[in-house]
Amino acid sequence: MSTLPVLIAGAGPTGLMLAISLAKHGIEHRIVDANPERSPLSRALAVHARTLEILDSYGIAADLVARGRQLSGASMYAEGRLIVRADFDELDTRFPFLLCLPQSETEAVLEGLLVRSGSVVERSTKLVDLDSGEAGVGCRLLRPDGSEETLRARWVVGADGAHSAVRKAARLAFPGHRYPEAFWLADADIEWDVSDRRVTTFFSSEGLLACFPLPSGQMRVVASTPEGAGEGDPTDSDVEELLRRRSGQEVRIAGSSWRARFAIHCRQVERYRAGRVFLAGDAAHVHSPLGGQGMNTGMQDAHNLAWKLALVEKGLAGNALLESYEAERHRVGEELLRATDIATRVATIQSPLGRRVRDRVTEFLASMEVVQERVTRRVAELDLAYEKSPIVGEFRSSLWRARFGDDEEEESPTVTAWLSFDAAPRPGQRAPDGLARDPEGHPVRLSELWQPTRHTLLLFDGRASTRQGYEDLSRVARTVRERHGDVVASVVVVADSMIPEALAWDGVTILDPEGDLEYRYGARAECLYLVRPDLYLGYRSQPAALEPLLAYLDDVLS
Repeated sequence: MSTLPVLIAGAGPTGLMLAISLAKHGIEHRIVDANPERSPLSRALAVHARTLEILDSYGIAADLVARGRQLSGASMYAEGRLIVRADFDELDTRFPFLLCLPQSETEAVLEGLLVRSGSVVERSTKLVDLDSGEAGVGCRLLRPDGSEETLRARWVVGADGAHSAVRKAARLAFPGHRYPEAFWLADADIEWDVSDRRVTTFFSSEGLLACFPLPSGQMRVVASTPEGAGEGDPTDSDVEELLRRRSGQEVRIAGSSWRARFAIHCRQVERYRAGRVFLAGDAAHVHSPLGGQGMNTGMQDAHNLAWKLALVEKGLAGNALLESYEAERHRVGEELLRATDIATRVATIQSPLGRRVRDRVTEFLASMEVVQERVTRRVAELDLAYEKSPIVGEFRSSLWRARFGDDEEEESPTVTAWLSFDAAPRPGQRAPDGLARDPEGHPVRLSELWQPTRHTLLLFDGRASTRQGYEDLSRVARTVRERHGDVVASVVVVADSMIPEALAWDGVTILDPEGDLEYRYGARAECLYLVRPDLYLGYRSQPAALEPLLAYLDDVLS
């Protein structure tokens, strides 16, 4: 029996994202899904800025944006009074908005890219059992015609949702709880005075109401069920009456395409990996939909795992790299569950005193610019970081050396440059994008040089450039290309309007005469940053020292 490198169970956004990335890496895989076709229901709606940045590296962000509706911010009312107005347009990203797009549309774009990459979803195919061993995973699939197929895979990834067959077969517990409140959902044509460019939330004595404008012109409304509501799905008249009472407006529903009653769970597996089996997305964590984080988190689970699996499959990295998937993503899921759990409990407070305290505290905090900025960045997932990851690191000269050092063999930064670098993004944080110029002077975005299949080494010459410094950067770039050129692409960033003669490097060089990249990376003096394939910083160094960098690369990519 031949061995398949990777079997993916589940073809939602998480599974599709993983398959696309593996295909980009050239890793053979199969992706199966128990459903006969994609669901036409809108389901998850929010595509956040960080997810769009990642999808842009695959060339599909523009397609998603064209299909969706850009929401500029969020407004929150309490008993008819505006208490919060938060805007996304100040976010430091190419996508300063919340993209509202039905999950069915997101999946269509992802699957289209997967097909163009040479892969296809095997539908009506269910993984019914697996047996994981040291050499691989024995899998039993139920085919559309009722026959069974047995195969062996080196790795299995369960992206098959909250009721994951992979999770159950791997005997991984899914601890957590169900919230006592039930909720109504409706996608409806509504005539009322609510913005079609903002998320609008109403708190009232009768409960919570949240409204999301859809690209179709309909509105998605989600509400805690009213007192005395039955167990079935609501009718249009039920929803209309609820909207009228909680918004305080005249409301008319002309029709709806989807209505449902649902419950919310808060659960997370204790481990994202069991031997050769991994879990991602809803198979690993489910939580309240407040904030619209679920689909985004699942896709980023997949993006984190894919490049690590690919390097291990190619023999370019070892088990320690795979171990970092759980170390990084379990913490993200844990923090997400904690935040959404608190938000859900606060949003559904029933006591009159509790509601008044909630509304006053929310209004006060939202009036503080620093709090509002932090919340919007967190919702957009721009502050997500892996600073405690076992595979991130840095090398720095001491502040003492910056103040008093005089090492002719090593470029020591000034105190100002040392402090600027100290305040810059750290390993594990999101890699900043920025504007630069190519050697001909044409504008170029740094993100245009990033690849989802390779690390990118950014080598900055700093302001006080010297011939020795250029020679050092050239040596670092050439050595990394010789030793790790199949995994790392080097880019030299020159703080000038032309390439200096002393730079003996025939690879990619970009110019930063306006200083945008210097500002974003604190690169006033010679330094380097290593951007991972998932667009997070894996390593940084000031100065751009070769030996510590090679030691890091040998440790992570070995």
